[in-house]
Amino acid sequence: MKKLSTFNKIIFLINTLFAISLVLSFFLPNFSPNQYGLIALLSLLVPGLIISNVFFVLYWIFSGFKKQLLQSFFILLLSLFFIPKLYKFNGTKNSKTKNSLSILSYNVRKFNKYEWIKMDSIEVKISNFITKENPDVILLQEYRNLKNFKLNYPYFSNPLMDNYSSPVENKKHKTNLAIYSKYPIINKGIVRHQKLSNFAMFADIVKNNDTLRIYNFHLASLGVVPDKEFFGHKDSEKLVKRLRKSFRVQQTQIDSLNAHLKKCNYKVILAGDLNNTAYSWAYKNTKNNLQDTFLEAGEGFGTSYKFKGFPLRIDFIFVDQKIKINTHKKYEIKYSDHYPISTTIAF
Repeated sequence: MKKLSTFNKIIFLINTLFAISLVLSFFLPNFSPNQYGLIALLSLLVPGLIISNVFFVLYWIFSGFKKQLLQSFFILLLSLFFIPKLYKFNGTKNSKTKNSLSILSYNVRKFNKYEWIKMDSIEVKISNFITKENPDVILLQEYRNLKNFKLNYPYFSNPLMDNYSSPVENKKHKTNLAIYSKYPIINKGIVRHQKLSNFAMFADIVKNNDTLRIYNFHLASLGVVPDKEFFGHKDSEKLVKRLRKSFRVQQTQIDSLNAHLKKCNYKVILAGDLNNTAYSWAYKNTKNNLQDTFLEAGEGFGTSYKFKGFPLRIDFIFVDQKIKINTHKKYEIKYSDHYPISTTIAF
């Protein structure tokens, strides 16, 4: 039996730390951010932990140490039963029916208001993209009313939301959430949230005499700018404090959303920017008994947010158990720090 060199002993120690961290991640959805804010931070690292353990398995295979690879190998097997899939190999593509409905969700990042992306007329490019895709319902986060953003949809909801993103802009009714629909909106409103920022709106949409309630949400931002900050930054202590605070705000927002959902008698769809991963308390308590369209019909990593090449999926579409999911798609366009996602459902 080959003996481990000093170098490989160090590698195995690091491997063990990553393996233990991945095991801890199995239980993350059960830890309330209000009580365990620091532990909640680990949810952001789960994709990296999974990938790291895969690399450790490969390392030990090619190094000829079979015993050492078992640690990560068995934990990766367990992860298949305890946490949502990081990668989907085969997406489903079912044919549309007369009761099909296509929904697109997109955080448009204020249409590049502060020129984060060196590209002109982002709002025109986004409107052209949406027009080409032609979804039945569009949910936009960080939306602004701009003359150049033109969509030919008969029904539209863009409620004034106090303290969403920027209070000053909201007084001018500029930055908030929006829903466009090809089908009648018979009722609409916002999900009020204590004295903190309002974060969600809803619209009751009728198609073929059936009513769906569609929520468009945008949970509290974590305040992490990929080009400037990351774990290990010299101001990492401030970053961690900010993340913990954001997680706690998210918890109160989700509590408000769930209280609103309990009063709804229609089949529901929730879509938007969760600002958290599928391995978090936020995901578990927003999804509840709904279906995640990516897990049901998506493929690949499903990355929806650009973060230094890290596969972060923080934008979601959740649908009622009574609804059939035909497709889930992510679009590789670079007009925002998010990628748009869409689903086609039948009900």
